[in-house]
Amino acid sequence: MGDNPLSAWVTRNGLTIVPIAFLLAIWEIAARILNDPLSLPTLGAVLTKWWEMLSSGELVPHIWVSTGRSLAGFTVAAVLGIAIGLLMGRSQLLERLLNPLISFTYPIPKIGLLPLFILWFGLGEQMKVIVIFTAAIYPVIINTFTGIRGVPRVLVWRARTFGASTHEILFRVVLPAALPHILSGLRLAMGISWIVLFAAEMVAARTGLGFLILYSEQVFQTDVVFVALLTIALLGFLFDRFILLISHRLCDWYFRQAGEEAV
Repeated sequence: MGDNPLSAWVTRNGLTIVPIAFLLAIWEIAARILNDPLSLPTLGAVLTKWWEMLSSGELVPHIWVSTGRSLAGFTVAAVLGIAIGLLMGRSQLLERLLNPLISFTYPIPKIGLLPLFILWFGLGEQMKVIVIFTAAIYPVIINTFTGIRGVPRVLVWRARTFGASTHEILFRVVLPAALPHILSGLRLAMGISWIVLFAAEMVAARTGLGFLILYSEQVFQTDVVFVALLTIALLGFLFDRFILLISHRLCDWYFRQAGEEAV
């Protein structure tokens, strides 16, 4: 008989939680040794404050607003990034035209563009989504391009031998083979989306977790700062696990070949 699915799931996720629990334990110990709630509140105090803000409804609007902004920028970056990476991977002309442009603009700190984006797009939601999109699209393009170019030519040749059309080769051979790289790019883009969102909300927002951090710092509510940081970490972790779960479901062959277990 095979392994119990529930037991296997607990084993895998237990290993995932252990390092996080260890980090939180270090936080609690360090806070107790320091004994300065203004500089570093204990984990227990932060969790208590987190539950109070969640129960009262104070935290929920910030979570919804930040999640919406992050997912909007991420979604646009994912769609356009995959499309551009796919075109670059299939066309040497586009690769030669776009590759230098990507190499030239990728190192530019996107957070440093905030003043320009505010000038061009104002302080509204559009600006925040554009900032996130600008930062998140690069890993999607690069990973998609790498995945497309890394597809073994023998697979394409075999498909052509069996009479597959260009459309069938693309969607039944090339994209499935490149999917692990594409999903890795999406994981990177999701993390970047939360990082840049934090900066955008600190500069130009009246709601959101980034704004909550900035405001709480100004009024010396360190526990609320950590509540917002912990919430961002939790949301980022959950979305990352979700993409990783999809990766294992769609690319089970890849992870089995690499000797990795599914989440």
